[in-house]
Amino acid sequence: MGRRVTLVAWGSRGDVTPLVSLGRGLADAGDDVTVLASRDFGGTVTDAGLRHAAFEISVRQAAESPVGRAWLGGHRTIVGEGRALQRVLRVFAGPLVDGLWDQTREADLVVSGILTADACASLAAARGQRHAVALLTPVLPSRHGPSTPTALRPDRTLAANAWAGQAVLTASYRLLRVPGDEVRARLGHRRSSPGWLHRQLTSVPVLLGASPRVVPPAGDQPTLHVTGYWPPYGWPSWSEAHDDIQERFAGARAAGRPVVYFGFGSMTTTDPRGTLDLLLSAADRAGVHAVIGPGWSGMANYLLPHEHVTVAEGLSHAWLFSHCDAVVHHGGAGTTGSAIRSGVPQVVVAHMGDQPYWARRVHALGVAAAPLRRTGLQPRRLARSVRHVVDGEHAQQRRRAAAALADTVRSETGVGHAVAALEG
Repeated sequence: MGRRVTLVAWGSRGDVTPLVSLGRGLADAGDDVTVLASRDFGGTVTDAGLRHAAFEISVRQAAESPVGRAWLGGHRTIVGEGRALQRVLRVFAGPLVDGLWDQTREADLVVSGILTADACASLAAARGQRHAVALLTPVLPSRHGPSTPTALRPDRTLAANAWAGQAVLTASYRLLRVPGDEVRARLGHRRSSPGWLHRQLTSVPVLLGASPRVVPPAGDQPTLHVTGYWPPYGWPSWSEAHDDIQERFAGARAAGRPVVYFGFGSMTTTDPRGTLDLLLSAADRAGVHAVIGPGWSGMANYLLPHEHVTVAEGLSHAWLFSHCDAVVHHGGAGTTGSAIRSGVPQVVVAHMGDQPYWARRVHALGVAAAPLRRTGLQPRRLARSVRHVVDGEHAQQRRRAAAALADTVRSETGVGHAVAALEG
């Protein structure tokens, strides 16, 4: 008889869909799987044949709230970003903790993400459950620069990189402990420490849903399994929209305009019209056909029909990116993985969190332009990066590198490796 497994998928679509794929793999191996996710994603979970348990909150509504927009819109400093996230967690901690408390009770194994790792570790310890952590971004400190987002020297192996990672994890604990402190209060336990969380992360299986080609495994992270990506489960059904879009793309290319996707996913903004103007102006300067993915930005409210613009809403990245000549995105872990698997060059406009790390990695791998930051970005600079990847001096070399990396990554069996790691 299989285990009862609850996967805690707190976050946006990019956080949820990889865990749904992992859940499907566990179910195929004989486990009874529940995915605990926001009510926004009930269909995503049940379409994969898994049980959905809901956090009684809409993550999209939370992201579009004033505190959510202030957090996701981009920050000049990591301190400002951390304070904004702390406000979000304090506002929405109630439904998060209620969901964890009620919906993980019957599990034999609880698999959490990093934002819920502290709370789930305390709950699992109190209930005698197994706990594992499923990451989409590396968070454990390491000497090896390419393996950690917090390295002082991303291109070197240095003790200082590990010290920096430990310092960031310690500083981040005041954010990660917000739901954990509420859980421990309900359990009657005392408050924990950053060292306690670090011990948890180095004593339980930690899975990273990324390619080892992109995030090289590091010898000083013994509990970390870099499994390969966990691509979205299933394929979207075909529709006439696909045919129409392909015709538009063919017409654009015949007119000498490369087809470039522009979208920032779940990144919201306090100025959606300004963001749209930035993207359209950059596309016009670069002379490309813009494929706009409005995401959660609010740009859809301002989009008007245009000969050189296609609006792509509700289409899978897996299909859409592979039909573009380049992809401009925010550098979320899931979107970066989709762009890598599509085999086309990228331009990453990092907003926050781990996104600068992914921007550095794809640039270091030769498949993307130099990283950009959302704060202060001007159309001229974005247009220059777009032209760089579609027809610049090294554009052909970058296209070949993107295709080769995609072939390698698509050959990996990330879900299978992750399931095996959880069986031990």
